[in-house]
Amino acid sequence: MSNLIEHAKTLESDGSIAEAIQAYDDVLRSQSGSETLAYANFCIGHIYQEWGELFAAQRFLSQAHQLDPENTDIQDAIDTLNQHFSENREQIADQMSRQNSDQIVSLFRIATGIKLIAMDKPVQAYPLMKSRTKIFPNAAVAKHLLTDISITDEERNSAIEFLIEREWLVNTGVELYTIADSGLDAFYTALAQLHVDNSAYSDAINCYDQAYWLDCSQLAPLYQKVICYASLEAWDEAIAVITELPSDIPKEVDQVAYYAAVAESYHHTYQETGADSDKQKVIAACEAVLRLDKKDKAISKLLASYQNKKSWWRRE
Repeated sequence: MSNLIEHAKTLESDGSIAEAIQAYDDVLRSQSGSETLAYANFCIGHIYQEWGELFAAQRFLSQAHQLDPENTDIQDAIDTLNQHFSENREQIADQMSRQNSDQIVSLFRIATGIKLIAMDKPVQAYPLMKSRTKIFPNAAVAKHLLTDISITDEERNSAIEFLIEREWLVNTGVELYTIADSGLDAFYTALAQLHVDNSAYSDAINCYDQAYWLDCSQLAPLYQKVICYASLEAWDEAIAVITELPSDIPKEVDQVAYYAAVAESYHHTYQETGADSDKQKVIAACEAVLRLDKKDKAISKLLASYQNKKSWWRRE
């Protein structure tokens, strides 16, 4: 467990704050002792306090105090925050109202973007959804900030209803709603595909990382990352993922694109290593592509170069 904490602290000290929040959240999702969980909550609360996200800070500091009530650093942080709330009540009320409105706008953009994709309108969906990742750079931040949003009956527009109907937005109290992990997963997965369609492969990889972080039992995002890495010609990164994946490809992954990415990745590795094992992986991946698409010229040509055979379209 100390390794997770140290990793998070390193990210924070390096200025990778959003990544640090996600790393601390990894600690919260682990089977840690109360002292470690208190420390992680305290660190997240401190970061949000520095960011000016005071209500999120209050939630995490309160949780830290419940886990470790004797910790004076945690108590001091809570006292400082409570004093700020007490001395700036009108300003805090305005901030709460403004942030609540911003959260509703975020939910509207996420839901509308996904609906537009379902209506085959990706051009309109892309800017709507992409704008949210500037506010929520990763799933942990999105999960923390899209929490306990006050939504009145008058504010329950079609986009909000869309999220509620799919149980992507769950009721946590009277007029209070919180984004569900499944809703965030749908958002990051849909946005990842939009990034792919726009050749923004690095952004797509980041989104697939978030989808996998939300639900590591679903391996499809990892297979999609291999395709993106190959598109970026990041062969080593692609192979690092490939070696960890089962041979059974999830149905939502384009098998031709995946096997082609595997073939190209090992082909470039073979040029450096000359290892027979890499050569055999190229051949196996090429054959897998051609079983699915016999007319794939690029893969047929690649396979022929390994077998000293002419490409199928050049045979007499």
